[in-house]
Amino acid sequence: MIKIKDKYNKKDLLLAVDIGGTFIKLAIITRSGLMLDRWKIKTNLSDKGKYIPEEITKEFKDKLKGPKYDGKKAIAMGIGIPGFPALDGTVKFSGNIGWKNYDVKKDLKKWWNDLPIAVHNDCDMAALGEKFIGKARDVDNFVFLTLGTGLGAGVVINGKLYQGSGGTAGEIGHIPIQGFKTRFQCTCGLPECAEPLFSATGIINIYNDIKKNNPQVKSILDGQEINGKKIWDAVRKKDSLAVKSAQEFSEYGGRVLATIAMILNPETIILGGGLAHDNDTLLEYLQPVYKRFTHDFIRETTRIELCNVGNDAGLYGACYSAILLKDQK
Repeated sequence: MIKIKDKYNKKDLLLAVDIGGTFIKLAIITRSGLMLDRWKIKTNLSDKGKYIPEEITKEFKDKLKGPKYDGKKAIAMGIGIPGFPALDGTVKFSGNIGWKNYDVKKDLKKWWNDLPIAVHNDCDMAALGEKFIGKARDVDNFVFLTLGTGLGAGVVINGKLYQGSGGTAGEIGHIPIQGFKTRFQCTCGLPECAEPLFSATGIINIYNDIKKNNPQVKSILDGQEINGKKIWDAVRKKDSLAVKSAQEFSEYGGRVLATIAMILNPETIILGGGLAHDNDTLLEYLQPVYKRFTHDFIRETTRIELCNVGNDAGLYGACYSAILLKDQK
């Protein structure tokens, strides 16, 4: 297990970046986890994301010039990417921002010289954020699932992020759920993926499909623009179509959780992302299916719970990854 240093300069600053297809979130955080500044900018997708490193640099440089940071120094940077970074930090592919085989660290070094820069998948960063200040703080073996537009995972084994042989471990959204290939096609092109069934997009897919096949059944969601949160709110109000959607969604989700538990037997599987935020009802529906597909001795040592870091998990994870990289130097 990698441990961060207990003694450090309290004036040290970590620069955290969470890149999304629409916005880039940035933060300046201390080694103790105190977030001093947090803001976001629109993601510049022109020329296949060519200007993103320069714009990130400008934002941080301008912020650090302020009197608030007199006498303080940035010692490392962490960047979460929606895509597939290799072990050396080169981004193999990120469809959301247009990067392919792009060495983002090399470009950033034009402005940051020898500053250590950690680059990981955004789900991996969220897992590290949960490890840094969340429910996994005292847990060495866990899986963090992000239930958002897609389905991703960060895997931590013996206190260390597990990235696999090529840096792309944790692509839980693309494990096959047999027999459902003709219903919802995953955007990745592979058949039978879990992602279009077990994600925020997934429950919308399921609800719309059930509604289409049962047009005579009224729902409190009729006439509204549907999203995952609205569907789960309707579940709590016992709306019949929403409840049926939640039941089907949980059949797929429970299988995914059982698969993870049976293969890795982590201490906990933490559910994060917008769909899981403050959603105890989600657990109520998933737990019976998870129980049905796992042995008692597995459930005794692998629990399912909701994250408590929220939407800033990626930023805290970027900070933590920067600390780990700096302390290895």
